[in-house]
Amino acid sequence: MKHFFTSLTFLISACCSFAQNTAYTKPKLSASTKLYLWKMDQLAAGKSQPQEEFVYKLDASGNTYVSALIKVQPGFTESLLSSLGVKIGTKAGNVWTAQVPLSSVRNFTTVNGISYIEMDQPASPALDTARKTTRVDSVHAGYGLPQGYSGSNVVVGVIDAGFDYTHPTFYDTAYSLYRIKRVWEEKNTSGTPPAGFSYGTEYSDSLSIITKAHDITSGTHGTHVSGIAAGSGSGGPLGNNTRFRGMAYNSDVVMVGIYPSANYWLNTGMTDMLDGINYVYNYASSVSKPAVANLSWGCPLGPHDGSSLFSQACDALTGPGRIFVLSGGNNGSNNIHLKKVFDPTDTLVSTFLTFPTGLSPKRNWVDVWGDTLKTFCMQFSLYSGLTKIDSTVMVCLDDTTHRYNLIGSNGDTCFITVTTVLSEFNNKPHMLIQALSRVNDRLCLTVKANDGTINMWQGLVINTSGYYGVFTKYSYTFASNGDNIMNVSDMVTTQSAIGVAAYNSKSTFVNVAGSTQTYTGYPKGAIASFSSKGPTVDGRTKPNIAGPGMALASSVSSVDSTYLPAGANYNSVVSAYISPVNGVKYSYAMAAGTSMSGPAVSGIVALLLEADPTLSPTQVMNILYQTAITDSYTGVIPPTGSNTWGWGKVNAYHAMMQVLGLTTGIHHEETGLSCLLYPNPGNGNYSVEYVGEQAEKLDVFVYDVSGKKLLDESWEVHPGSNVRRVEMGSYPAGIYLAVISGKQGRTTVRIVKQ
Repeated sequence: MKHFFTSLTFLISACCSFAQNTAYTKPKLSASTKLYLWKMDQLAAGKSQPQEEFVYKLDASGNTYVSALIKVQPGFTESLLSSLGVKIGTKAGNVWTAQVPLSSVRNFTTVNGISYIEMDQPASPALDTARKTTRVDSVHAGYGLPQGYSGSNVVVGVIDAGFDYTHPTFYDTAYSLYRIKRVWEEKNTSGTPPAGFSYGTEYSDSLSIITKAHDITSGTHGTHVSGIAAGSGSGGPLGNNTRFRGMAYNSDVVMVGIYPSANYWLNTGMTDMLDGINYVYNYASSVSKPAVANLSWGCPLGPHDGSSLFSQACDALTGPGRIFVLSGGNNGSNNIHLKKVFDPTDTLVSTFLTFPTGLSPKRNWVDVWGDTLKTFCMQFSLYSGLTKIDSTVMVCLDDTTHRYNLIGSNGDTCFITVTTVLSEFNNKPHMLIQALSRVNDRLCLTVKANDGTINMWQGLVINTSGYYGVFTKYSYTFASNGDNIMNVSDMVTTQSAIGVAAYNSKSTFVNVAGSTQTYTGYPKGAIASFSSKGPTVDGRTKPNIAGPGMALASSVSSVDSTYLPAGANYNSVVSAYISPVNGVKYSYAMAAGTSMSGPAVSGIVALLLEADPTLSPTQVMNILYQTAITDSYTGVIPPTGSNTWGWGKVNAYHAMMQVLGLTTGIHHEETGLSCLLYPNPGNGNYSVEYVGEQAEKLDVFVYDVSGKKLLDESWEVHPGSNVRRVEMGSYPAGIYLAVISGKQGRTTVRIVKQ
């Protein structure tokens, strides 16, 4: 999964001109901004050196800028920043993305007319069966609909990294018409930026995109995500371009690359993503088409109440025909959150912070948010066994940054940096903590308050990879464990964003070498254990909907060596194809995560936009809620939704029926066996897929609504995926029941024969 960082923007010439205008006030600074300024002051020589925890960009001349989000006051104009060399990108209402020269940062933070400055935070990256479980196959075929829907005249934008622009899946189903319309590589300084932006390189025609071929060679995330949302499936096994087809396979595709190259040490952050979302919408507007933007990245830190500048900007950018979908996060099984409600008789909570494995020295970040008009203090202690060997003073909120050195039992040091803010942009108190430990002792965090509630999260992003420890009590009776709720990405809490959970759509598959691969501990149909949960801090249900995320087959990059025969991911390759166009071998492979469930829902949203290009985020959400699948795994979902499932499993067919004002289709309830019948509704030619763990004989029955048995057959199955036909073409139109039973249980499916 992936996470976040904070960008910054600043200006100086406005200092003089605004000083005479008392209508404007100086900006409030976020905790990350205060931390940035404090670290500048700690540098022994020069204050314009980049700092590894923050997000930067280079322009074509090699100049370095620090990224930020700013909220401006009414009447503030971009020209007031020009004398500082600040460059503005996206303007989403009164929230702007900005790039600030390192030498101008200090002056920028004092400019009147900017109400708030937030340093950008870094983020990290969080199909055959998927089309069936989501009922997309019936939408593609047009069963009971005026036509089939495939995403025509809709733009699918993917903000990601690891794109292979030449993969056959980004052509049409005949491998003839190229469908990628625009590419913006935000970290590529070799060419011309798109209009309205000051960085990166845009490719605006098919020849230049195909010639560029790919953005990076060290990943495939963006190729896989894009294939799920919009791949045509071309180059699939034995010329079958339907097996690995994505959801909106006739849509126009826009790709925004946000990952630095190997020698580009600058991080990826929220400003990159906001600018990417805006770029997708701008292109769609230029060709008068609706758009859905997909983001399969996330960050664990932030207020989690939909009030961040990122969330405010997204709410301003989205609207009718402009939908934003993102992955819910992959921290479902991680105790990265802790909540405490204080009162005068219960004023303390303590927990121990563990450090992510694989980092040397040991590091972690903790983000603590309180209640409006409340306050709290924190203390940091080292324990060796039951003995407290060193401790800080109680650190209270004072709008400054503090540094403490705790000496461990080995004589080395645990460094604690605490940045405090009395009242953030949402009027809540906030502490941002960095811990770097060279000791073996346990680090205890203690929070003290007389009233109010605190929520804290932990995790950090390094080189676009997310790292997490846990909050734990160990065996200390005075301490508390963390929990695994309220751990959706902060960006998911955006009001207008459709956050997507992941369920297990497939746990067994056969790879290209003929070997059966099984993901243990992921029962088909159940929520994926890694899928992050809500609610938001302000009590809203998140995620919004669940999509297939374990595991999905989709396109992978031909230049990613990990998918070659000697590579670490080769066992997940399920198909390989040598292109007659260029002689390159292209593959499809399995991957898992909410990074996969997000684009599955994005592609379905594109199908809905094809039917009604004016749908707003709220309308799309309500349609998905009202038509979602519930079954024995989801349980009964209340009208207010579930903080694990949202409102259930996405159902493209029912959603399309509702958009078109047609009678709702038949609900497919999955119980017992891992078995699926499709397409449903259909014209009588059905397939049944069964995924099993052993060889056995299944019984297949079909009944009419009166209970009369119409079909009674046996089916010999083997471990893994099995598919057989059920022919009902001679049956009258109506409703039937199919029953499949075996040693592991039984499944009953209601069938609509048209």
